[in-house]
Amino acid sequence: MAGSLLIAVRFYEGRYHGDADRVVAMQSWPPSPARLFQALVAGAARGAELRADDKATLAWLECLTPPRIAAPPAWPGRSVRHFVPNNDLDSVGGDPANVSKIRVGKRWRPHYFDAKLPVLYLWDFDSGPKEAQRVCVIAERLYQLGRSIDIAWACGEVLSRKEAEHRLAAHPGILHTPRGAGRTPVPRKGTLTSLVHRFEGRRARLSSDTARRTGQLFTQPPKALFAGAGYDAPARRLNFEIRRTGGGFAPQPIAAVYSVLTELRDAAAGRLRGALPGKADVIERLLVGRGAGPRDVGRRVRLVALPSIGTEHTDPSIRRITVEIPAEFPMRADDVNWAFAGLHPCDARSGETRPERLVSSDDSRMADRYARASVLFRSITPLVLGDAHRGVNVGEGASGDHRLQRERRARSAVVRALRHAGIRTEPVDIRVQREPFGPRGERAERFAGGSRFPKRSLWHVWIRFREVVGGPLILGDGRFCGLGLMEPIACRDDVFAFRLSGRKFGMGDRAALVSALRRALMSLARDERGRVDRLFSGHEPEGGPDGTGHHAHVFLAADSSGGGHFIDRLVVFAPWAVDRKAKPGRNDRRHFDDTVRQLNVLRAGRLGAFGGLCAEPAEDGDRLIRPKTVWQSVTPFVATRNLKKRDEPAELVRSDVVAECQRRGLPTPANVDVEDVRAGPRGGRPTARVMLRFAAAVRGPVLLGKDSHSGGGLFQGSSGSPDRL
Repeated sequence: MAGSLLIAVRFYEGRYHGDADRVVAMQSWPPSPARLFQALVAGAARGAELRADDKATLAWLECLTPPRIAAPPAWPGRSVRHFVPNNDLDSVGGDPANVSKIRVGKRWRPHYFDAKLPVLYLWDFDSGPKEAQRVCVIAERLYQLGRSIDIAWACGEVLSRKEAEHRLAAHPGILHTPRGAGRTPVPRKGTLTSLVHRFEGRRARLSSDTARRTGQLFTQPPKALFAGAGYDAPARRLNFEIRRTGGGFAPQPIAAVYSVLTELRDAAAGRLRGALPGKADVIERLLVGRGAGPRDVGRRVRLVALPSIGTEHTDPSIRRITVEIPAEFPMRADDVNWAFAGLHPCDARSGETRPERLVSSDDSRMADRYARASVLFRSITPLVLGDAHRGVNVGEGASGDHRLQRERRARSAVVRALRHAGIRTEPVDIRVQREPFGPRGERAERFAGGSRFPKRSLWHVWIRFREVVGGPLILGDGRFCGLGLMEPIACRDDVFAFRLSGRKFGMGDRAALVSALRRALMSLARDERGRVDRLFSGHEPEGGPDGTGHHAHVFLAADSSGGGHFIDRLVVFAPWAVDRKAKPGRNDRRHFDDTVRQLNVLRAGRLGAFGGLCAEPAEDGDRLIRPKTVWQSVTPFVATRNLKKRDEPAELVRSDVVAECQRRGLPTPANVDVEDVRAGPRGGRPTARVMLRFAAAVRGPVLLGKDSHSGGGLFQGSSGSPDRL
């Protein structure tokens, strides 16, 4: 018979110390299912014994899927370390007078919550109603949950599925739902047996060592066995659109984001105060933000304007707004939705109410774009970096040293902003500037109008992380009112670029730079026997040329990041990125990624040495990557066959380009324009500048021709070609 088992745990005090050794604040609340299971085992035991029926019941419970947990909101207290005597008096001769010599520090960090609200644990089961009833009896014996000072009691009920869902919905706290594997310990099959063995092992930790006559021997007891589950309590996101009376979008200027959102926020707060006067303090602190303390940061409602993003031609105006309600917010999301629906945005210049209004929407596609995970992020609205500008000369006549000092402080402030936002992933590179990083953006100073933030504290930021970070990413002091929104940039894991910072080289240095890059990568790719595999050498293990029939080794290029006439970056392409017919081997992707990321120093002979290099994944918007219908050669195309007497050089190049596209898995170009054809007096392979026109947009990279592995025949998407993907 199917049903649900509900255990309600109440604490004597509104404090919980269970996992106080953890430094991360909210990881230990609510008490994990493993903690509850141990407490049930301790309550069921009679001395050192467990009755047979209790064992069978607990063995049934440990095999159920992890429970859902409804718990009251909690906030961490201050971490305090107490020095207490360790239970090891024998190490000081058994003399109590020497107890001060064995004191150890134990960290205590309680979590505070409303003791009137219980913590609910709900298991669903398909069979075993008698065992569920027996668990309810065992639950009444529970006397603590967590540490010895966490006094608690519990009661259990067996309910129908419908009634159990109603009980969870009626709980005013936060619902935590298991989502696959994670770090929260939960019981599994065999947990009860492991707890019994651990109990017996702790009782026999000290034994006499008669053979060696060294006194007592200490044996570490076995550890308990638990599984790991991922629990989440995601924020509720309400999506709205700014619409005209006739139904179309009413876009607002992106630079007025602060004024638009604060006016909407204050209007919604006024609505809620009028309808719920008893919640005025909560509305003021957690919606408006006035009087909010450090413990309120994770409970505050956040308004996020979503400027439109997509292609380089998209107008980044504000057409959509998301209201993010954290799980700890102590009001119903439906009430917040009612407060914002139908509001009229305020005109940024005159302050008058506009005829447009907010309309609730189920369309979350734009919000989902900002929620994508990436290693690269750039600001759409600038970050407010607090006092990063203080104490530094920021006037028009500021010297270069002052500007460097100002940017250095801004980068340090970005690191603090990441820490305040709970981002633990280390940033590898941070760039700050006043100009927008994306197309059609606004300078940072433009966003200060109508806000309480000085112009000097606003910065556009570009961040690259060591590992993938999930969005939406909103940073800085203005993150609750529309500022500091970061756009995730789609990156390629098969194309990496190395910037040659501070130095530019002419196109005549291309061969030397590419040759040095190839030598460096081959050196890093050597195994313990000194051999380099085909992926980086282009040769078979016995030393012969690659005989796979397709391009199975890396492509290298020296390029200008801005499309100029000077080389300022080196690019490494995986073979499967350029040759669409090439298939990576089982470990090729990892080997390519690991080897390329190791490169941090390049020695290029007469051109000098370059230190501090860092492999940057290529952005999807890079001119060598983004989809275009017209592709223009950056470096000359070299034909793959020699010119014969009857061949016309331009026609040979044209036909060879078409054949190369077919060999690389590219569509056949609709038109091939050939210019500046050059051929030797005795034939040889002709070279030319080539422009390819495709019927539909083609995504790069595009490298064609005889010397494409060393940067020849490199193409870029023409700026005159509109994106069609």
